Amino acid sequence: MKTGAIDIDRILVTRLRFMGDIVLTTPLLQALRQARPDAHITYLAEWPYITLLEHHPAVDQTMALHRGKKGGGLAVIGQLMRRRFDTAIDLFGNPRSALLTLCSGAPRRIGGDFRGRRHLYTDRIRDNGELKSAVEFHLSYLAPLEVPADPGDPQLFLTEEESRWAEQYLRRLGYDIEDTIVGIHPGATWPAKRWLPQRFAALAGRLTRKGAQILFTMGPGEKPLIDSVMRNCRFSVAEPALLTLRQLAAVLKRIDLYISNDCGPMHVAPAVDTPTLGLFGPSRPEIWFPYRREAGHRPICKEIDCRPCDRDHCETNDCMKAITVDEVEQAALDVLDGAPKLSPQAEQRNG
Repeated sequence: MKTGAIDIDRILVTRLRFMGDIVLTTPLLQALRQARPDAHITYLAEWPYITLLEHHPAVDQTMALHRGKKGGGLAVIGQLMRRRFDTAIDLFGNPRSALLTLCSGAPRRIGGDFRGRRHLYTDRIRDNGELKSAVEFHLSYLAPLEVPADPGDPQLFLTEEESRWAEQYLRRLGYDIEDTIVGIHPGATWPAKRWLPQRFAALAGRLTRKGAQILFTMGPGEKPLIDSVMRNCRFSVAEPALLTLRQLAAVLKRIDLYISNDCGPMHVAPAVDTPTLGLFGPSRPEIWFPYRREAGHRPICKEIDCRPCDRDHCETNDCMKAITVDEVEQAALDVLDGAPKLSPQAEQRNG
């Protein structure tokens, strides 16, 4: 397939980081694959985020950049130069990703119209000022290729072996996978995006009394936070393990509902078809929660004067404090309502 005089048969797509951002690029990959089923598509991202795209049918090859590893950048540049790409799409646009895109040698290089980097791209995508979801933003980078931008759902793909592992993992922790399991993620990289630990504990207690089993999840460095939440729980709950990203995805696919702050794991759950409640404070769900209500996904956000501010730290966290346990509980029960696994027997046993 050609656009202008340039083939689009060997395509490099890069979004170096982070977890959720990479998940949100998958509709672009699906659009590329649909438009060019025979193209060879390589995805470059930092380790371990790149592992999320393993086994994705729209990705033929993944390429990992190991930050902080001596010689890691040079090794990636060597790989890029050997691949002989004809098209490169830089969805990140920081100086490193722009330089790596140039090093790909692709005659067509698509990237953002950013000062200091725009000259490294042959096709520059300008911000027209309209509010876009993250999915729509990424799809806009297909315009120079005249590829239809279908805003499909973000998707991740698991193997049967990974699914079996997740089932065994949950059983080892004492969960009955035939009954309702609700996952809760109290962490987030940025403090301003975290709901209060005691409210997560109160929510977990209420859902337990309604018959749900509670599964906490955590990221690197979040064990003290999880410990704080669990100390406030007045019921027995399994202590979570620190999972790899693919293990996390497999476990999230096996549960019935996921409740999370605005962070990477919040995006993994919808991408494996698990209904998800996203708790939003300083950031905009219109951008960062492009998930369908009819699939069981709900953003929870309270409008106050100072939001959205997109700040990472806040002295008061008023936007997160405005979210009550009552409304998150009600949203969770609305999603679970009618689910056969939330049975009266389970409620009696867990009550």
